[in-house]
Amino acid sequence: MPTELLAETGTIVVLRIAIFFSCRKYVLRSLYSDLQDMSGAESPSRDPLPSPITQTVRESVRKPQGKTEKLYSTLASNIFAGCFSETCLLFLLLMLQGMDVFTSSTRLFNWRLSLFFILTCVLVLIPFFLSFLLTAGPDSPPRPQSPLPRLVLSTISVALYLFALSFIPLPPTLSESDQMTATLSRLVVLGTIILGLLAGFGAVSSSWAFLPSKQTTVIPTEQDIVTAEHALISVRDDLDRRRAEAARRAVQQAESTSWVSRVMPSFRGDEDLQELRGLEALEYQMGRSLDAKRERRSTAKYSNTLRGKLANTGGRLFAAYCLLRFVTSLANVILPHTSASASGTSTPDAAVDMAMRILRLVAPQVQLDDVERTTHHVSLVLVGVIILTSIRLVLQGVTRVLRVTSRNLGASLMLLLVAQLMVIYLLSTIVQLRASFPPAPSTEATGDNLFSTVPEFQVFGALFDWTFLISASGSLAVRWVANKMNGPKEY
Repeated sequence: MPTELLAETGTIVVLRIAIFFSCRKYVLRSLYSDLQDMSGAESPSRDPLPSPITQTVRESVRKPQGKTEKLYSTLASNIFAGCFSETCLLFLLLMLQGMDVFTSSTRLFNWRLSLFFILTCVLVLIPFFLSFLLTAGPDSPPRPQSPLPRLVLSTISVALYLFALSFIPLPPTLSESDQMTATLSRLVVLGTIILGLLAGFGAVSSSWAFLPSKQTTVIPTEQDIVTAEHALISVRDDLDRRRAEAARRAVQQAESTSWVSRVMPSFRGDEDLQELRGLEALEYQMGRSLDAKRERRSTAKYSNTLRGKLANTGGRLFAAYCLLRFVTSLANVILPHTSASASGTSTPDAAVDMAMRILRLVAPQVQLDDVERTTHHVSLVLVGVIILTSIRLVLQGVTRVLRVTSRNLGASLMLLLVAQLMVIYLLSTIVQLRASFPPAPSTEATGDNLFSTVPEFQVFGALFDWTFLISASGSLAVRWVANKMNGPKEY
C-alpha cells in the first residue's frame, strides 16, 4: 500500500507542477501586464495631453524595474500560481473522488496537503508580503536601509491578523472540529463577508448604466471634447507657469540675506500655495469631466454597432438578474425558513430557478434533485461573475488610496490581493458544493470522504445575504447621491 500511495501521489505531483507552470506563463504574459496598466499613477486624461511634467513622470514610471521590484514581482507571481494550482487540484481531487480514481487515502493525503498550503498562503504568506510591500521604499535609496524593521512590522501584522481571526465564533456544530476544519471555517466566515460586499458592489456597478432614469444622458460632440481639451491644456500651462514662479521665488528667498525679505515673501508664498492648490483642484475636476465626456462619446459610438447592441442586451439581462438576486437575498433575510432546501444548500436565485422551471416544462423527465443541483451550480457561477465585475474597480481604488507610484509595485500588490480573493471564493465554492457533490462509494466504508474536512454551508448562507444587501444598498445610495450632485450617469 505505501508503494501504491507513493506512485499515485507522484502522479498528482506531476499534475500539480504542470498546473503551476501553466499558471506562471499566464500570469507573466497576461494578468500581470494588465495589473501594471491598472496601477498607473497618472490620470487617464493626461495620456493624450502630456505636459512637460507629465512626460517626466511617465518616463520615470516606464524605466526598467530594479532588482528589488523584480524580486517582488517574482514572489507575487509564484504565490499566485501556487494558490491557483492548489485550488485547481482541490477541484480535481473532488472529481477523482466522484469517479473513484486512486485510493481514498491518496486523495485525502493530497487534499490535506493542498489545503494546508492554501491556508498557509492566505493566513500567513499573503498578509506578510502585503504588509512588507506596503512599507517598501524606493528601489535605490541614497543610503541602504535595513529591512529588519519592515520584517518585524510585517510579522506583527500577521500575528495581529491571526489573533483577530481566532475571535470569529464557530457554529455549535463545528465546535468539536479539528484545527484545520476550524481554521477553514473561520476563514470561510471572513471570506463570505468579503465576497458578499464585493458581490453587492459589483451588482450595482455592473447594472447602474442600465437602470431607468428620468434624466437623459447628454452625448457630447467632437467639438465639445476639443473645447474641453484646449481648456484643460490652458489650465495645465498656467499651473506649470505658477509652479515655476513659486520655485524661482523660493530660490531667491533662500539666497537672500535680508531678514525683511525673508519674512515678507512668506506671505507671498502662502498666496502662491493657495493659488496652486486652487489650480490643481480645478485641473483635477476638468480632467475628470473630460474623461467622462470621452467615455460617454465612446459608449454612444459603440452602442450603435451590432456588437454594442448585443452587449447592451446582455447588460440589461445581467442587470435584471442582479435585481432578482437582490430580491432573493431580501426574501431570504425576511423569511429565513425558506433560505434552506431539503438538501441543505441555499435556495437558488429566482432567475435561475425560473429558468430551470421552464426547462422542466419542456423536459418533464428531469428529476427535481438534478434541477436543484444545477440551479445551485449556475447560481455560484453567476455570483462569481458579479464579483469579477467589481474586483477591477476595487483594485484601482486601493492603488489610489495607497498612492502607489510604481507600476511594478502596484501590480505585485494587486496580484496578491487577487490571489487572496480567488482562494476565498474557490474555498467558499467547495463548501457550497458539499451537499450537492456525491462522494465515491469507497469513501463511505473507509471514512476518507474529502468533504469531511469541510464545514457545511447552512451557516454561511444568511451571512452572505446580509452582507450582499448592505453592500448593494450602500453602493446604490452613494451612486444616487453622486448622480444628483455631479450630473446624470457620469460615475
